[in-house]
Amino acid sequence: MPDPQENQDSDIEVRCYFVRNRNALAVRADFSPAYLDHYLHLMQHEIKMEPGHDAKLRDAIAACTLHLASRPWNEVSAWTIHFGQLPLNLFVTGNSKEENVVGRVFTEDIKDDGKNLFIAQTNDFPKEPRRSVIEFDPDDSLFTIAERYYARSEQRLARFFTHSEEDFVLICAQPQCDEDWLQSLNDETVRKLDSNEELSLLETRKYRYHCGCSPERILPKLSSVSAEEIFGEQDAVSIDCPRCAARFRITRSDFEEIKRQG
Repeated sequence: MPDPQENQDSDIEVRCYFVRNRNALAVRADFSPAYLDHYLHLMQHEIKMEPGHDAKLRDAIAACTLHLASRPWNEVSAWTIHFGQLPLNLFVTGNSKEENVVGRVFTEDIKDDGKNLFIAQTNDFPKEPRRSVIEFDPDDSLFTIAERYYARSEQRLARFFTHSEEDFVLICAQPQCDEDWLQSLNDETVRKLDSNEELSLLETRKYRYHCGCSPERILPKLSSVSAEEIFGEQDAVSIDCPRCAARFRITRSDFEEIKRQG
């Protein structure tokens, strides 16, 4: 497939192609810029992560971004992937209009319930949010889990492929898709897709690894909690962003000031 244009900044350039005569959508992106920003984020906030958890999170970020690019512009996706036996929760979310994607892992206070659940919430304002839950095998890769989500919730065939180490492709069925052809593809044949198939560029979207969190955005969500519940006898505490795990030092006076401002 044609290589995405190289960027000089941290944008992820996602290209969407229509595969003529096969009635399929091919979505491709190189996630090197996002992964670099991810590691800079971890360093900045002194976040430590097990390599296996980090690998799962990176794949989840890639899968969610490719999924977003295949969907209408006004959709916002949030995925929670619960591994009950590890125990581990992954969370990734993205917004095409704001051109951002971000994620984190949760390893504390996770219920060891033996279940493995993929929970997808889609917001398409002003419509009511849509929620879908499927079970998966704990040995499945994140891309296989996402493919199961498509089959069970989207009720259409979709497959993820590795073009190179940090370069991934999603090919999903459109009406009257040649599903036998789609099922026959593998990583090697996808690398030759532009030679073997007729591709038409539909659009290019850009995303970046970015949350936009700050104490001013997090604290109002705690407005129903008293200062004593948060701080106890301390004058300051650290609060984690629920979307990206960024850590902020919050003082009691900061909290009380934001509460006064409503």
